[in-house]
Amino acid sequence: MITQRESKRIISRRAFLRASGVVGVSTLLSACATPAAPAPTPVAPANTPTPLPTQVPIATPELVAPTIVPTEAPAVSGGGTLVFAAEAIGESLEPGLWNGFGCSNILDNVYDRLTQPGEKWTDPARPALAQSWEISPDGLVYTFKLRPGVKFHDGTELNADAVVRSLNRMTDPDDKSYVKGMYMNAEYGVANWEKLEKVDDMTVRLTLKQPDAAQLHRLFHPAAAIMSVKAMDEFGPEVGLNPVGAGPFKLEKFVPGQEAVVVAFDDYWQGRPKIDKVIFRGYPDEAAMIAAIEAGEVNFAAYPPSAAIARFQQNSNLKVEKGLPLVNLFLGLNRLQPPMDNINVRRAINYAINRQNLIDGALYGLGVLPASFIGPAEFGYDPAGLQVSVYDPDKAKTFLQESGLPLPVEITFSYENNRFWPQMAELIKADLEAVGFKVTLDKLDASAYPAKVFAGETQLNMTQRSLWVPDPDNKVRLLHSSQGSAQWETGVAKSEMAAKYDALIDAGRSESDPEKRKAIYKEIQDLILEDLPYVMLAYYEKPYVVASNVNVPPNAVNTERIFLRGVTIGSA
Repeated sequence: MITQRESKRIISRRAFLRASGVVGVSTLLSACATPAAPAPTPVAPANTPTPLPTQVPIATPELVAPTIVPTEAPAVSGGGTLVFAAEAIGESLEPGLWNGFGCSNILDNVYDRLTQPGEKWTDPARPALAQSWEISPDGLVYTFKLRPGVKFHDGTELNADAVVRSLNRMTDPDDKSYVKGMYMNAEYGVANWEKLEKVDDMTVRLTLKQPDAAQLHRLFHPAAAIMSVKAMDEFGPEVGLNPVGAGPFKLEKFVPGQEAVVVAFDDYWQGRPKIDKVIFRGYPDEAAMIAAIEAGEVNFAAYPPSAAIARFQQNSNLKVEKGLPLVNLFLGLNRLQPPMDNINVRRAINYAINRQNLIDGALYGLGVLPASFIGPAEFGYDPAGLQVSVYDPDKAKTFLQESGLPLPVEITFSYENNRFWPQMAELIKADLEAVGFKVTLDKLDASAYPAKVFAGETQLNMTQRSLWVPDPDNKVRLLHSSQGSAQWETGVAKSEMAAKYDALIDAGRSESDPEKRKAIYKEIQDLILEDLPYVMLAYYEKPYVVASNVNVPPNAVNTERIFLRGVTIGSA
């Protein structure tokens, strides 16, 4: 087992860079509209109950994440060890690189960021390491006052140098902690940043190129982690093996590819976590994960195998809970590869699919029928799409005949060979062949699939998009020409529709008035339903499984974002 300090000696810099050197496929282009914004308003510290006036309000239906198997909450004893099962643990904890959901879950508990989620995931962002902020009238300048007295895990204190360096290091080859190929800063909006600078020891100023209504939300993306300056200097490009943050847990041990152990940080600025220790373990084999859950070796499974959910529900030692429908499951129709360039083929696919059958048969009931790309718990949701994302095989046959192509129309369907994807693929294949397609299934492993998609080599592909940043731009920007998804997953970036998508997405990102913004997102959803670069399959209500004595507070689990500070372990 490798301890935090030992890992630096045992794993060479060359090996680390080789393991982590993933190249990002896209970055965000700057937005183009520049509407007026409200006058600068100071934002109060985190315990202020009112919404932030300079944050775009997120109006959502009152959807509650229910417990599938209701159980009486056990008495809380405090302390204890949580054993957290992830699908895998990656080779690095570098925030600038994508190393899988398991590593992201570790980052969310070791690091804090300038902002944090509201009481509900879709609420306005709240202050975190930034105690307060002001936004200029034109929406371009954010001045953040940092929270005094916050300690990193190495005992050093938060200051402006730590913030500026943490958020700028991914694009600064001269920084000691720079790793070639870092790209995750695109997720917190860096492509739209003019500059991030230190004003004084406890103040930083962010200047944008164009207004961005989602900027405060973007700043609590896992990649926007604030690091200790001492750690960046000491570990250099291997800081991803030795993370030192100001979050509720500090790293005790990291075994790349296998597990990480974190312990409660006594000096955490929001109060010591309720539990003493979390062991994150990877279970790439579903059978092994199921066995570990049922044997009690794991008491928190964030990614339980879907096929075992009904079985877990019957186990009195377990609780199965589900989140809000914040995860889009969809098909990508790549118009770079005929016959997907034919609109009537895309329409036929849309109407051929029995979505309720997918939800019942592959998701085991953990899903909601979809409208368009923005879900029912999100700002900008438009239920009108329910009339288009609908099962109508007769209409599908008509559109396929109108495509002018000889029947059956042959297509290749690519997808990942894990989770529920293979079962969904078989059901979709049957639906498509029932209306006149001939489908060849192209089942790929988790590394080969994205490589093929982002080489533009798939015709029909299948994937998901989660609401990691609770703003509609986080989903619809997949269709912006700056994104690899638009270039290769759907091909819209190379089509005559690219300029229209870009203009609308940029306008939605820049607009600060909630009602005007909502109208823009309705227009975007209408365009998606007309053009069909994607075909929605379901809004997935992602489940997780915990032992019956583990208590998870509201808003601790949101899509794949998981915050363990408030989790407690009661008496058995």
